Formats: sequence, C-alpha cells, structure tokens
Amino acid sequence: MVRRRSHQAVVSVVILTLLAGACARQPAPTRTSVPTATPEPSPTFPPYTPPPPGNVAPRVIQRTPEPGEELPPDGAIELVFDRAMDRSSVESAFHLSPEVTGSLEWADERTVQFKPARNLKRAQDYTITIDAQAKAEDGESVDGAYRFDFRTVGYLEVSQVVPADGAMDVEAESTITVMFNRPVVPLTAVSDPAYEDLPQPLAINPPVEGKGEWLNTAIYAFTPTEALAGGTTYNVQVEAGLTDTTGGVLEEDYAWTFTTQPPQVTWVSPREGADLVSVGPVVEAEFNMPIDPASAERAFSLRGDGAVDGAFEVTSNTLVFTPTERLTFDTTYTVRIDAGVRSVGGGEGMRRPYEWRFTTVPLPRIERTNPRDGEQNADPHRPFEIVFNTPIDPGTVIPNLEMTPPLSPTQVHTYFHDTTFVLSFNSQPSTDYEVRIGPDIADPYGNTIGEGQMVRYRTAPLDPQVQLDVPGTIGTYNANEPARIFVGHLNTEQLDM
Repeated sequence: MVRRRSHQAVVSVVILTLLAGACARQPAPTRTSVPTATPEPSPTFPPYTPPPPGNVAPRVIQRTPEPGEELPPDGAIELVFDRAMDRSSVESAFHLSPEVTGSLEWADERTVQFKPARNLKRAQDYTITIDAQAKAEDGESVDGAYRFDFRTVGYLEVSQVVPADGAMDVEAESTITVMFNRPVVPLTAVSDPAYEDLPQPLAINPPVEGKGEWLNTAIYAFTPTEALAGGTTYNVQVEAGLTDTTGGVLEEDYAWTFTTQPPQVTWVSPREGADLVSVGPVVEAEFNMPIDPASAERAFSLRGDGAVDGAFEVTSNTLVFTPTERLTFDTTYTVRIDAGVRSVGGGEGMRRPYEWRFTTVPLPRIERTNPRDGEQNADPHRPFEIVFNTPIDPGTVIPNLEMTPPLSPTQVHTYFHDTTFVLSFNSQPSTDYEVRIGPDIADPYGNTIGEGQMVRYRTAPLDPQVQLDVPGTIGTYNANEPARIFVGHLNTEQLDM
C-alpha cells in the first residue's frame, strides 16, 4: 500500500511538471470577472491511518437517520457503537458539515446523540464524520474516519393539478384534483373509511359544495355535488402550512385558476335537416350542463310561416318545447336558441346562437309501385310494393287493395318499411296480375291519398333449366343395348347432346 502511494506521488509530480511547461509556452488568457454564488465548503477528511496489526477496531452498528432516511429539521443524530467508547475522544472526533452548533449527549456508554441548538435547514445535505482518533474504552481506535451523508426533510410541494392552471373551457362536471410530491396522509387512513380528521387542502372560490377524498397518500380529489357553473373562473388554493407524514411543510400558498366552458347545445331532436317530421312534434335540445330554465326559454324560438307558440319544460340539461297547435304540413321550420343561455350556477352564457331546421310530413300520395304499371317481365319471386311519400296508417291499406287473380288471406303477408307497404304472396310466373288501389288510404292524421290507381303487370317465366338424371355423378350403360337417359327440363324445347 505504501509503494502504491509513492508511485502515485511520482506520477503527480510528472504531470504537474508537464502542465507547468505547457503554461509557460502559452500566453496568459484574458479573464473577465464573473460573480458567482459561494457554495457550501466540502468537508475535508484526515488521511487514513491503519490500526496496528491484530487490533479489532470499534465500529458503528446503528445510526439515525438510517441510510436513505431524511432527518426532520428538529431531529437528533444518533450513533450506536459495538462497545463502550471513550467519550472525550469521540466528542473530539465528531464533525458535522456544514457546521452546526449543538451538544453531544450520551444515552449510555455506547450511544451518543448530537442535538442541534436550533433546527437544521430544510432540504439540506449534511455529512457526519468521526475522525480516526475516536477510541473505545479498551483503547482500540476507529479504523479510519467513519462518515455518512444524510439529507433533512424538504418542503412539501404541489406537483400537479387537474384542471391545469389557466385551463379554459373545462367541463362543468369535472373533478378537481391536486397531487403532492410527498405523502400527506398515512396509508392506513386511505384504506380505512372510518379514519377521521384527514386534511381537506382545497379552498375553492366561488364556493362549491362537494366531497373530497384521498385517492392515495399524495393525491386528493374533490368531486362537486352538482356541476360547476358554466363560463365561470374558479380560484383554487392550497394554504401554506400543510404538512406531510415526514414533516415536510408547504412553505407558500399554492393557487391556480381554471375557467369552465359556457353552455352549448350538444344534441337536438328533430335532427338537423330531418324530413317527414310529425306535425305534432316535441322539439328537444340537450346542453352540456344543467341550464337556467328562464334564460333557455327566453332564447328559444320556433318559426315556420310565423312564430309557433308552445309549452316549455326544462329538466337538468334538457329543454323540451311542445307546440300548442299542430304544425303545417310540408313546411320547413327553423329552431333557434339565441346566445346567452346560462347554467344553473350562473357565469358566462352560451357564446353563439344555435340554429337548425326540419321539414314536416307532406299530405299523402303514391310515389310509385314495384312492379310498375305495364311491366311485362316482373320478377315472380318478389312481392308487390307501394311506395308512399309519407308514413301511412297500415290499417287503411288492405281495405283499399283488390287483386286479380284474387289472393287467399292465408297466403298473404304484409308489413311496412319506412314509407313502403309490402304485400308478399305466392306470386306465379308467366301470370297477368291486376292491382286496384283505392283512394281512401290515409296517413296517421286522417288525410287520404284522394285518388286511386290501377296497376297491371305480368310476371316473367321461370329461367330455363336442364338436369340429367343419372345414378350418381357417373352413369354406366350397356354398350350392346340402346342407351336411355332421363332429362329433367323447364322452359327448354330442344337439347343437343
């Protein structure tokens, strides 16, 4: 070990000599004085002196704070040796860097405590050193300097908030959440619903009724009982002085703001551009939050050829308007909700008006039939259809239909699809049909088509078919006798083989 140190010393001298020569050959650079902060001095350690051979040096078997543990600013540093120590030598060898005034007290002959005269700095790194002159009562010296680093408990800080500071157009049904860099409540308090006296760190302005809970030891969430007011700026604050489980304290108030989105329309009925709307509709508009009924009613209007009167009902975030009288047939109506609709909690109103249109059902008439009148090759496998321009009362169709050849009621199946009436029956190929449609087919409001119609058409023949009837996929025949092959055919007059 001694030889290695001598070798290192020689190398150091050579390097310093080369550096000195290099400096002599280079011109001295011009330097500009830049003021810098004075750092804490680094602790210095005495050179290592090995104990005599055969000696068993005393050692520290326990310390406070433990490795990785932060020491409270008002905490004491404790060392426990493996044997009784010579107090005066230990006291002379004890050093704390940065230097702190305090006193050394012995709990017993093996345990010494350093108690600072005043609280240590928060979030400060310290180094404890016991020099090699520290001895045990049996005269054995410490094997070199004993030292360790520790850090005092720092400050509690807010690491993240939701909604974020300065956030705009925040949803009214949001939860307000704050996250800390340290555990504020013990883990047992989070898992035990009966645990009381937990800190409620948020102060919200304007005031909001709700319930807060700790999702874990460092995350607190506040859920409003009702939706936040729309278009409102909220100020949220965590007051200074909040402490965590390690003794860290929030040094300053933490405050942030966010603004909720104002009311806006999210869904309407009848939908935009809808046609075939009932003349007795219920008009609905759904908002993104509970709305103030009075402001919503003032903003609403329904117009066709003129303004439409009706009754209002507001339930939470839905406005319902029911016209007092039936609307006009085949008319386009405009629904408008002016800007200014407010939430139940007040705040900024809806920023822009919302407008949409729908068209009411026309008076009934037949648009077309399938097959059409005069068709000669109608598909025999398809039903007979009547397409109307508007929904029809199904019960008025069959009494106004007469078909030739007559249909058996047991062979007829009817159904409606949107505005199409479908008559399904056992249609025959190569057959002439005549359908008489009466004028009294009506819509749900009692309006009739007013004019009947006659439809004549002929179904197409079945497609030609040929099938060889042989035993299996291969037929074997006697070559000494005439071969006879049975052939099944449909609408086929000649077969060449």
